[in-house]
Amino acid sequence: MGSESKHVVILGIDGLRPDMVNDKTMPNLAQLGRNGTWSTKHRTVFPSETRGALTALVTGANAEANGIFGNQFYVRDADHTQIFTETTHDWYAADDRLGGRLVTATSLADILSGAQRKLAVITSSGPGALSALNWKGQQRGHIGFNVKHPQPSFPHAFAAKTHRSLKIPSGGISADGPQTAFKVFRKEVWPNYQPAVSILWLTEVDSAAHLHGLGSPQHYEKMRHCDEVVGELLDWYAAQPERDEISIFVVSDHGHVTISGLLSIAQELRNAGFAADSSFEDNTTDVLVRPGRAAGIWMRKFDSVLLEEILAFVAEQEWFGGAFTPATEPGSADGSLANTLALELIGAGGPRAPDLVINLASRNDTSVAGIPGSAYYDAGDYDLRLGGGTHGGLHSAELSAVLATYGAGLAKGLIADTPSSITDIAPTVLTLLGIPCPASMTGRPLRELTEDRSVLSDVTNKEIRSSGSIKPTVLSVSKLGDRIYLNEASVGKGVMSNDATTNARVGVAE
Repeated sequence: MGSESKHVVILGIDGLRPDMVNDKTMPNLAQLGRNGTWSTKHRTVFPSETRGALTALVTGANAEANGIFGNQFYVRDADHTQIFTETTHDWYAADDRLGGRLVTATSLADILSGAQRKLAVITSSGPGALSALNWKGQQRGHIGFNVKHPQPSFPHAFAAKTHRSLKIPSGGISADGPQTAFKVFRKEVWPNYQPAVSILWLTEVDSAAHLHGLGSPQHYEKMRHCDEVVGELLDWYAAQPERDEISIFVVSDHGHVTISGLLSIAQELRNAGFAADSSFEDNTTDVLVRPGRAAGIWMRKFDSVLLEEILAFVAEQEWFGGAFTPATEPGSADGSLANTLALELIGAGGPRAPDLVINLASRNDTSVAGIPGSAYYDAGDYDLRLGGGTHGGLHSAELSAVLATYGAGLAKGLIADTPSSITDIAPTVLTLLGIPCPASMTGRPLRELTEDRSVLSDVTNKEIRSSGSIKPTVLSVSKLGDRIYLNEASVGKGVMSNDATTNARVGVAE
C-alpha cells in the first residue's frame, strides 16, 4: 500500500453531511480535502445510527458481523427487553447478559493490544460512544477520556492528571467540547503516549442538527467549531518532527434528513389490532418493535401468517418506505416475504436480525434552510420534533458520510469517486500501520486513497427490486467486485433521482 505510517489520527465529526462542507461552512476541512483526498461516494452502515456506525468503524464490519444493530436492538434470549447502548453501563450489562459476546467482531482495541500498540479515544459525545470506539479498552491497557462524561475515563492515573492539568470538572464540561477534546489529545495524550491510533470523536454537529434542524444558525455554528479543530489538528501536524509518519483521517458516521412526520410504529400496530410493544415483558405481547428511522420487528413466536398481515398493513400506510426480511436462502436477494428484500443485502442479517425491518418513507424535498432530504421518524423515547434532523434509515443523505485523508502513505490532491464504507476505515488504518486485518472485518483497505493508487475493478450501479407487485422495495447499490455499497432504498417507482451526496465534490472544490 505504499509507505507505512506509525501513527493515525482519526477526527470524527458526528452527523456531518459531506454535501454541506465547503469553503464557507468548513474552510479547513475543505482545504484538507483538496490537499489530500476527498471521497465523494463514502457511505455508512445500516442502521445509520451512531453507536452501530462507531462499532462498524472500529471493527471494520457491518451489523451482521459485529452484532450491534444500531443504538438499540433485541437479541433472542431469556431476557425480554431490548439492548441499549446509550451509557457505559448499558454496554457492559448487555455484555454480561450475552456471556461476553455483545460485540461479535474483533475491535481495534483488541487488534492493537495484540500488536503491542496503543489506542487512545477522546470524545465530547454521549458516554456510550467511548464504549463503542474503545470496547474493553480499559482491560487492554488503552486510553479513554470523555470530556462531557469523564467518570468512565481510563486509566485512572491518566484521567486524574487530565482532570487537574486541564481543569476539567469532575462532572464534565457543557461547552467547548471540540476544543477541549483536542486539548486533551494535544497536551496529555500525544506527549505522554504517542498512540498508534488516536480517535477524537466530536458530537456537537449531530446534536445541533437534531435539536435545531439542518442548516439552522446553531447547526452551522457547531460545524464552524469543529472546523476550527480541523485547523488546530493541521497546525499540530505541521509542527510535529515525525509528521512524515502521521496519517490523518477526518470522518463522520452518518448524515441527516429533516423530520417531516412523527409516528409510533408500536402504537400504529396496536391501533390496527396487533399485540405490539417495545418489550416482551407483558405476556400478551406478540410483536416487539424497535423504533427509529427503520423499525425492527421481532416476534415472540415466529408466525409467518401474522408477519404477512403486519407487512400488508404497513405497506398500505403513507409512511411505508420499503421492507426487508431474512433471505429465503443464503445468497438470495429475496426476503422471506413477498415484496421484501433480504436483510443480508443491507448488512443486517444473521442470528440477531429482526423478523422484519420497515424503512420509513423519505423524500427529496428541501427544508426551510434549503437542505434536501426529509423523512418520517419513530422517535421512541427521544424528544425530537418536526423540522429537526434525524438518521438511521436508507435515504442517501443519511447514508452519506465524510471521508477525507491527509499525510503519510496517503494520496495528495485526489477526489475519489470509488464507493467506500465506514467499514473500510479500520482495514485501511491497519494496513497503513503494517498490522494484519482479522478475518472478522468485512471492509477492505482503500488502496485507491493511498500512494500506490492500486487499480480497482469496475464499479457497477444497479437497482434490486423485491418480488411481488404490491409496493415492491427497491434498493440502489454500487458494486465493486463482490462488495455491495448502499446508496438508497424506496418503494414502487425506484430510488430517488436526487442523490444528496452528489454535491460533495462541488463542496470541496469551491
